[in-house]
Amino acid sequence: MWRTQGRFRNGAALTSADQWPFEWRWIDWVLPLRQPALAYERELQSRIDGCILKLIRSGDAACAQAMSDISLGLVSAQSDLKPRVFWQICAAYFEAMASSLCAPDAAGKRALSQILLQYRALARGEAEVLPRLPRELLFLLSQVDAQRAAQLPLLGALWLAYELSAPDRQDQVKVIGDLRIGIAEFNAYLNEADEWSRCLHQELSEWALELQRPLSQSTLGWAHSLAASSARIGLPALSGIAQALELALRHVQDHTPGLPQHASVFLDAAEDLRRLLHQFAAGFLKQPAAGLLLSLQAIARFEFSESASISLSFTEETASLLEQLGGALRQWRARPDNASARNEALRLLHILQSNSQRAGVNSLQQTSQFLEAAIEELGRRPLQADQLDPLFSRFDSLKAQLDRLLIRP
Repeated sequence: MWRTQGRFRNGAALTSADQWPFEWRWIDWVLPLRQPALAYERELQSRIDGCILKLIRSGDAACAQAMSDISLGLVSAQSDLKPRVFWQICAAYFEAMASSLCAPDAAGKRALSQILLQYRALARGEAEVLPRLPRELLFLLSQVDAQRAAQLPLLGALWLAYELSAPDRQDQVKVIGDLRIGIAEFNAYLNEADEWSRCLHQELSEWALELQRPLSQSTLGWAHSLAASSARIGLPALSGIAQALELALRHVQDHTPGLPQHASVFLDAAEDLRRLLHQFAAGFLKQPAAGLLLSLQAIARFEFSESASISLSFTEETASLLEQLGGALRQWRARPDNASARNEALRLLHILQSNSQRAGVNSLQQTSQFLEAAIEELGRRPLQADQLDPLFSRFDSLKAQLDRLLIRP
């Protein structure tokens, strides 16, 4: 679960549940459902391990229902108050998960791991159950919509027993600087943003290793979601970086293949978003790293620093080369056995690479190298026309880069 304070108690990070104005009590409430008694044993341990793992990975509803039944069976086997109440609450919690009322988000995954550890401790004969975990489960269940909770037998009974609907949940407000946000909204935002930022960083890290591959649309989607969600709850610094990153990503996706400097800036932005989120989770409103916003904006506007020194003669000659290259590629596609057209395309690409290297236009040089490599990979074997179609996406990238050089500010 996200840490909401920079303090620790008994070695455990304080969470939103620790700030919950709720007086914990061990209540042996009446269960509306029952299952035959289950003893702590190795076979049951294996079943629980498998179910918990699936729940952490995917929130599998069938596993959640199985864990609710197992919890009821463990309730039936308990004579001591604390483990019996613990498994009662677990039964209701898994019932809520099976009905998609509790998600395996960051807080849920932490709770699932703690339930597994508690089972193992009880199976070893350690009868003590500290109130922290059942109280945290109650906190998660208190976030469920009251009307939907009442429709579930176990959860509805638990709500009545612990009077979870009694406290005024509007009073549960998180204050960070001049920002006031409801704890439920605070948790929901952080759980979503944590996953989005993780996916964003992972996809950008993978793309940085294959800069010739176009940026995935999902990568832009993670940045967009972070920008929109952060703006909605009132985090302009975080939203601003996410929005600038989205615009820069879209610029590179639409117009150019990736460059090492792109990857460096994008990864810096993704890491800074993670830092800002963790600082917010800890109760602090921080500013982005110095210069990061300007770097993203520069890419979004026009990232080719080499463009200022590009001569008019270079752009005119490149335009002529591309026109000839397009003609050679079209002749080759019309007749895939036309070796002369293939060789002409390679000759023109060699000239384009040489000119681009002399002019310092690394992006054009790199894209032309990718196109040359794609042609060489096809070899000289007999081809079908549709096998040549991918070459034209590379060719279109070259034309788009030249167009942007011609309209540079």
